[in-house]
Amino acid sequence: MPGLPNHLKLWGLVFVLALGTLPMSSFAQQNLPDLVVSRIWIGDKSKPIVPKAGEPFYLCATVKNIGNAQAEGYYVQPYFGGGPLAPGGPGKIEAGGAQDWSCGPVTVGPGIYEVRWVVNPDRRVGEASYGNNEILMIVVIEASSPVEALLQPLGGFIGLVAIVSVVLIVLVVSIILRRYVKKRKRAIPSSPETTGRRSRIGL
Repeated sequence: MPGLPNHLKLWGLVFVLALGTLPMSSFAQQNLPDLVVSRIWIGDKSKPIVPKAGEPFYLCATVKNIGNAQAEGYYVQPYFGGGPLAPGGPGKIEAGGAQDWSCGPVTVGPGIYEVRWVVNPDRRVGEASYGNNEILMIVVIEASSPVEALLQPLGGFIGLVAIVSVVLIVLVVSIILRRYVKKRKRAIPSSPETTGRRSRIGL
């Protein structure tokens, strides 16, 4: 630095070195969205419900953008019982905004199921953080009636119908076999020796 006093050159060098140690975010803040699944529930698109076996319901979620830029073109992926359902999207949320999603209807039997939502699963939208893009909960689907609760170990009404059908088939086959055996016995003629013995006994 020609023409500058030595102490000014020294302070200028210190300033340049200090800028080099600062992170880029503090020097030039990046504007990025930050998507988070803030809430999930089982319901009818508008309010949570207590799901019952055999009754249709929807998987619902609220996605918020807590970043400082708009998120556009993102998708959501719901899972139920460990399996993926139809994805939703593309979506668009302004910075600080929120958007509700729903998937269904879903109809299942009684049991315990895992519900999971993942936002921006393929990361096609750049975010400030991807660590808050997933949420999970466990839901209990109750039997719709006491009778169904009793039949649950048998597989519900379908299982009961199958068992009754098998029992009826076994009974019908058993009856047919018994009648067939009786007819065969009647059709076998008696031998003369047997007849003579019967005659002698009668005398």
